[in-house]
Amino acid sequence: MELVVYGHLQSINVYKKNMLDFIIEHKIYIGLFFEFLAAICGSYYLFKTLNVRREIRYFAWFLWYVFLLDFSGLYALWAFFDDYNTFPFLENSLFQRNVWLHNWNHLISLSFYSFLFIMQVKRGIYKRILNYALGVYVLFGIFKLTSSYQLFLTYDMSILFSGTLLLTIVIVIYYFELLISDHILEVKKNLLFYISVGLFIYHLCVTPIQIYSTYFSFENVDFIRMHTAILRYCNIFMYGLFSFAFIYCANGNSNSKNLGDGKFVEKQT
Repeated sequence: MELVVYGHLQSINVYKKNMLDFIIEHKIYIGLFFEFLAAICGSYYLFKTLNVRREIRYFAWFLWYVFLLDFSGLYALWAFFDDYNTFPFLENSLFQRNVWLHNWNHLISLSFYSFLFIMQVKRGIYKRILNYALGVYVLFGIFKLTSSYQLFLTYDMSILFSGTLLLTIVIVIYYFELLISDHILEVKKNLLFYISVGLFIYHLCVTPIQIYSTYFSFENVDFIRMHTAILRYCNIFMYGLFSFAFIYCANGNSNSKNLGDGKFVEKQT
């Protein structure tokens, strides 16, 4: 979940002010704060709730991965404003930008989130098809990222869009099965439902604007500001919703198994 456009700094003739001033001016800290908050709330949920299913536990820990990855991506920003004094080996290297990091993260994150909700699908034929589709997507993504230097230069739209499509289909099937189950009556206690809403809206809003990532340039300042603002508010919404869901569900299920961990039974007809 990239937070800012600093992966493209090398192609923008910006005035090299202080790095901290840049972070404050572009409100980079806001996205990192909400990622950190969601990870903290996820850990709180694990501590507070009994009998947490393993996929929810994986998700809570995965949020720490997301935060640490985005935080480590600041290396490109640091090196740029430091004139590569601290990391001279980065200058004019393939790793000068952090685009490669987010390309791999797109593949890893979309695969993980798809897997998370495939585990909730109960109908055998749907689950088999989705598992096959996920396997094809992972192999396709690895092949794409290891067979082209574009990995270091720009976002791979084929990985981003195919992964978003897969995740969208999986979440829609999850909603369908939720609708025909008894747990639809207790959806407000369903942690996975809140997670699915955050992921669904985030990717539907953010993925389309990535098409225009090639327009990052000094002449397109207004576009950069718009792109950064959309990313910021989408991150606030998604990670804010995750944080709320963890706290709300932990307080409501501290003495019993969480109803929102994804188990439900179809209604009998």
